Amino acid sequence: MCCKCCGVTQQKVWVFGLGTLFAVSGLLAVICWPGFIDTQIMKALPLTPTSKTFEKWEELPIPVYVYMYLWNWTNANDVQAYGVKPSFEQLGPYVYREERKKMDLEWHDNGTVTFNPRRTWFWVEELSGGMQTDLITAPHLPSLAAANQMRNSNSFLKFMFNQALNANGGHLFVTHTAAEWLFDSFYDEFLHYAMSLNNPLAPAIESDHFAWFLNRNGSKDFEGPFTVHTGVGDIKEMGEIKYWKGQNHTGWYEGECGRLNGSTTDLFVPDEPKEKALTIFIPDTCRIINLEFTGESETIQGIKGWKYEITRNTFDNGQVNGNMKCWCPVEKQPNDCPATGATDLGPCADGVPMYLSADHFMYADESYGNTINGYHPNYDQNNFFIIMERKMGVPLKVNANVMITLLIQEDKDIDILKGLPSFYAPMFTTASRAEIDEALASELKLALNLPAIGRYTGVGLLCLGCILIAIGTLLTIKRKWYGQAEADRLALKDNEETPNEPESVVDEINRNL
Repeated sequence: MCCKCCGVTQQKVWVFGLGTLFAVSGLLAVICWPGFIDTQIMKALPLTPTSKTFEKWEELPIPVYVYMYLWNWTNANDVQAYGVKPSFEQLGPYVYREERKKMDLEWHDNGTVTFNPRRTWFWVEELSGGMQTDLITAPHLPSLAAANQMRNSNSFLKFMFNQALNANGGHLFVTHTAAEWLFDSFYDEFLHYAMSLNNPLAPAIESDHFAWFLNRNGSKDFEGPFTVHTGVGDIKEMGEIKYWKGQNHTGWYEGECGRLNGSTTDLFVPDEPKEKALTIFIPDTCRIINLEFTGESETIQGIKGWKYEITRNTFDNGQVNGNMKCWCPVEKQPNDCPATGATDLGPCADGVPMYLSADHFMYADESYGNTINGYHPNYDQNNFFIIMERKMGVPLKVNANVMITLLIQEDKDIDILKGLPSFYAPMFTTASRAEIDEALASELKLALNLPAIGRYTGVGLLCLGCILIAIGTLLTIKRKWYGQAEADRLALKDNEETPNEPESVVDEINRNL
C-alpha cells in the first residue's frame, strides 16, 4: 500500500480492514486452531498402508540394543560333590543390535492387521562387556527338565530314567561359550537321545542342539502371528492386541491373567491419561506386564515423557494383591503358590520349573535371593521401565529388563540331583534398550508443537490487528492521516465558498431587473 497513491478514505479502508482481518483471524486461530490440529493429527495417526505411522511401525526406525547377561556357576563341582551353597556371577553384557520388521501383513475390514514379527540380531562388540568366546558354566536344562518330569514317578521308572540319563549325556551342569549359549547353539548328547525315543508323553524335541535363542535369529515364524487394532474407526484401540496365534487367551493362566491385551511395545494408544498404567505383552515372558505410573517425568531429546515401571505387584501371584491370584498355576492353588516376586513359567514351559522376575530378584521375596550367592538387586541397574510421551503414544526410552531362573531341587533317586540344596539358579538376564533418536524426535516435537505454534501465531495476528485498529483510531482522532491536512484545507475552502453562492445569485438577479 502506498500512502501517496491513496486518499484518506482509502487509507482508512486499508488500515481498519487489515486490522479487522488480522484480529478476527488471530482470534479464530487462538480459539479453534489447537482443537483443529489435534483432530487432524488424531485422524492421521491410525495405521494404514499409506500412513506416516505405518512407515515407522513396519520397520522400527530407531536402534534397539539387547543386553544379554549370562550367569556363570562358579562352584558347580563343589555344589554337586558337597552340597555347598551355589555361587553365581553375572557376566556380560553381550550386546546385540536388534532389527524389527513386520512380515506377511494382512489387513482386515474390522480395523485390524495381522503380521509376523521378525527380529534379527547383530553382535556389537564395542558395547559389550564380554566376548562371545567367554566360557560359561550353567545348569544343563535338558537333563534338569527331564528329571523334573520324572520327580513324582514311581521308583522303578525313576531308576530306569536315572540309568538312561547317566548313559546318554545327562549332566547337572555344562560349560560352553557365550555365543553357543545364546544363538550359535551346541550339540547335546542327551537331547539327541531324547529325540530318538520319540516319547508321545514328553514335549516334542525338534533339535539335538541347544541355545537359549535357538532358531530365533532372523526368523519370522518363531513368535507366531499377532493381530492388532490399527486405530481405524476407534483411535482408543490403536495398537491393542486382539489375537496371538489366532487366540485371544494364552490358556496358560486363568481368567484375566491369560487374556491377551495391551501392546506389543511397537504401537500404543495415543492421548491417554498419564496416570493410566501401560500394559505390554512379550511372548517370551508368557504373560502381560503392567507398568505403573510413577509420577516422575524425564525430558529426552527435548520432549517431556512420563515414567512407568514395574512394582512389587508386577510379579505377585496373590500374596500381596489378591487380584493377582490367577498368576499362580492352577495345580498349585490355593496353598502351594510360589513366594511373591516371580512368575512360575511352568504352564508355558511344559512344566519346567522356570521363573520370570526382575533382574537379581528385585522386589521379590527374600526366599529367592537367599538360595545362592550372587544376587545383588540394584534399582538403577535392574529396573524395568518405559518413558512415554502420552499425547502421541510414543515411547521415548525403554529398558525392558527381566531374568529367567530355574528351580533346582534334590532328588535322591537321580544321581545328578543327590545331596543338592534347593536353589533358584539364574540362567540369563535380557534387557532390551532403546531411545528415540534426533530425527524422530524432531518429527514428534513438530507434531506436539503445532497447536502451540498456531496459538502463538493467532496471538500475534490478534495483537497486530489490534495495533492497526488502534493506530487507525488514533490517526482519525488526531487527524494525522497522510494528506489529511490538505484534505481538511480543501474541505474548509469548500465550506467557505458554499454559503456565498445563494447571495451571489440574488445579486445577479437584482442587477438584471
